[in-house]
Amino acid sequence: MKNTLAAAELEFMSFFWASDGEKCKKDLVEEFSKKGKSGSNISFFLYKLTKKGFLISRREGRNFYYKPSISKLEYEQFLINNNLSKTYGQSLEMILANFCGRESLNERELENVREWLKDLEKELGDTE
Repeated sequence: MKNTLAAAELEFMSFFWASDGEKCKKDLVEEFSKKGKSGSNISFFLYKLTKKGFLISRREGRNFYYKPSISKLEYEQFLINNNLSKTYGQSLEMILANFCGRESLNERELENVREWLKDLEKELGDTE
């Protein structure tokens, strides 16, 4: 995925992520008409999000049904990785060096980092 979501697109995707199953335009009109969005505006966002690859559409008769192609967690991970990559390149060492470059970490923060690294080590050991 190369694209990020604009604020209005994120509003629509948040609706899908919070919903169960597929949604049709009627479902979105019911939700977003309360927020001042017109049917044509909703159609535009459905088209745009489908074109960007965030939604998958399926036609049934005269209706189109939409569902997310990625989860909210996957999108958040993409954003974090994308921002870290822009700032630090692919260097984990640079990320940790910046993190540890703070004036100080308290003992609780250090213990949390240690626990996280232990859990990661176990997880990676289980997959190899």
